[in-house]
Amino acid sequence: MKTLVIIFMMSTIILSQTYKAVNIKGEVKSQSGTEEIWKSVTEGSILKNDEVLVTGRKSSVQLVNNDFTFYLKEKSAVSISSIKRMSLDELLLALAMEDLINAPKKNGNGHSESTAVYGEDDSEDFPALDSGPFGIKRLNGARQLSESGLTESAIVFAKETYRKYPDTKSDPSYRIYFANILYNKSLYEEALVEYKEISKLDLNEKQRNEVSSAIENVKKVLMSN
Repeated sequence: MKTLVIIFMMSTIILSQTYKAVNIKGEVKSQSGTEEIWKSVTEGSILKNDEVLVTGRKSSVQLVNNDFTFYLKEKSAVSISSIKRMSLDELLLALAMEDLINAPKKNGNGHSESTAVYGEDDSEDFPALDSGPFGIKRLNGARQLSESGLTESAIVFAKETYRKYPDTKSDPSYRIYFANILYNKSLYEEALVEYKEISKLDLNEKQRNEVSSAIENVKKVLMSN
């Protein structure tokens, strides 16, 4: 029942939106959720809610609609549906949905089954684009969402990327960046979970000190509440 309630509530905040692509530089591609082919984006192209946008090396595009303008830089990817403002409550709801999706499912023998998606990188379907893991391009896009003020959407897009492209979870720089956003949003419990997971990664000395300090700070805040 809880799962159904969350899914219903999430469906009420997923609004249909379109963006016009302008000021295109280099090679920009899009893919609809119902198609497998990547198509070239040209000046004035209208991008719908179910499309994913990706840029190659030395490429960029500006997306505009009546309410917002978003600039996607080179070697980045973003879903059009993620370019939106979200409230803190909507963020918490989306995080709860991600937790439900990630929760291990029980098989007929009562054992847990992993829900991680280990598909091959599909970014090289168009070789003219610069090589590189598609998951990292998505994290670049998520960071640009945050830099554009869409921090809640950035967190959700990053979480979705970690689920769909599990290898991206091993990159501490991105993990720390988005964990810090959770902390700055006063989502201390969520941030603590992230910091603890990050502490298990292969960190350099600076990252290790930053994460250790963050864990201690979060614990102090939680104990004082």
